[in-house]
Amino acid sequence: MKLFLGFLLVSGVGWVLDLVSYTVLTQILDVSPAYANFASSMVGVTYVWVVALNRVFNRGGRDKYIFLPIYWAYQAVSILGYSLLISVVVVNLVDFGVDQAIMLPVAVLAKLMVTPVNLLTNFLFMTVLAKFMSAESDGQV
Repeated sequence: MKLFLGFLLVSGVGWVLDLVSYTVLTQILDVSPAYANFASSMVGVTYVWVVALNRVFNRGGRDKYIFLPIYWAYQAVSILGYSLLISVVVVNLVDFGVDQAIMLPVAVLAKLMVTPVNLLTNFLFMTVLAKFMSAESDGQV
């Protein structure tokens, strides 16, 4: 539980970076929610990788960046899936008139709705990946 709470704290900061980027992209630059989610999520997950490896998983080996492409590949697939889900949620929120009932933009609401499941799957993947790394990882799986 302590591991998850540490990850939750680091992910919270990454999520704020992600959400601010996402909001700017969708609300100011008029980027579609799916594309905006992909771009903003990469900002957040890269931050989480760097900080959580050191502070949460105690994996500070000098070669830890060998595992970064694996993490990015997983995240690319994950982000694509969640981006598509966000697009579906946005359409459904509009269809149900939620966009008329709340002050929050539906694209932002959709991201907020998807975030808890995304957080859990990211934690599980990073936990598994970190198990392949020693504290002074040489990058060998």
